Amino acid sequence: MKTKIYIAYAVLSLIWGTTWYALKVSLNEGMVPSYAVGIRFLFGGLIFWIIMLLRREKLPLTKRAISIYLLFGFFNFGISYALTYWGTQYIYSNLSSILWASFPIFTTLIAHFYLPNEKLNIKKFISLTFGIFGTILIISQSNNLVGENVIIGVIVVLIAVIMAAWPNAYFKKYKSEVNTFQLNAVSQSIGGILLFSFALLTESGPAMVWTQVNILATIYLIIFGSVITFSLYFWLFSHLTLTQITYVAFFPPIIAIFVGWFFLNEQLSTIILIGAFLIILGALLVNYKRK
Repeated sequence: MKTKIYIAYAVLSLIWGTTWYALKVSLNEGMVPSYAVGIRFLFGGLIFWIIMLLRREKLPLTKRAISIYLLFGFFNFGISYALTYWGTQYIYSNLSSILWASFPIFTTLIAHFYLPNEKLNIKKFISLTFGIFGTILIISQSNNLVGENVIIGVIVVLIAVIMAAWPNAYFKKYKSEVNTFQLNAVSQSIGGILLFSFALLTESGPAMVWTQVNILATIYLIIFGSVITFSLYFWLFSHLTLTQITYVAFFPPIIAIFVGWFFLNEQLSTIILIGAFLIILGALLVNYKRK
């Protein structure tokens, strides 16, 4: 089982580390954030419905299951991803990935109130301090980055991270209610319909620029960034604690920093890299256990 968990971590880290590049390229090619998220999860959800159909699975419709679908659909796959896409328009893709490395820190804080076995302790408090200080350093240096609305972009992505933390803690508590295919099929569909409908109501004129690069980036985000990664991610909920699961969040920024630098010429200052190190260190510390 440990081998499978290690493989899942490796695949998740590799794919999520490269999705930031695909996301940024898509936005640079003219993709509107609400359309981008809507299309990504509409097709991602459809693939999961097909998987469920092939597996002949029945959809749980208990009150608890419905609450899980709605929480992930609205907050995780809907609002959180919409904010992430919107904020990443104004900041580097690798910086956005660094901010998402704070995800374990926020889930640890929320888990304190939801999960009896995952209460805050001194080690977790220190990790929160590292993460918060690292975030402050990044925000303080955001004005030095090229582009407009950089600070706003940073803050919006941080809000997205916080909003995604609550559904994860809730699902960990009630994971027996639904499996990974059921959760993804319903919740990704909800998020996709929500954002696509919002885009249709608020965007005037042609909002999609379907270049070859944009099409390839969108396909990559649907298949690899939505279907494969979230299948593995929710599978981990049955085998690890919430803090251990979110441990995966600090590997992708390392990949994203290199990919953003090599392919997009995204340069980060020393202070921002120190802030990134503190966030990743906090995420690492919150999951570290002595043997």
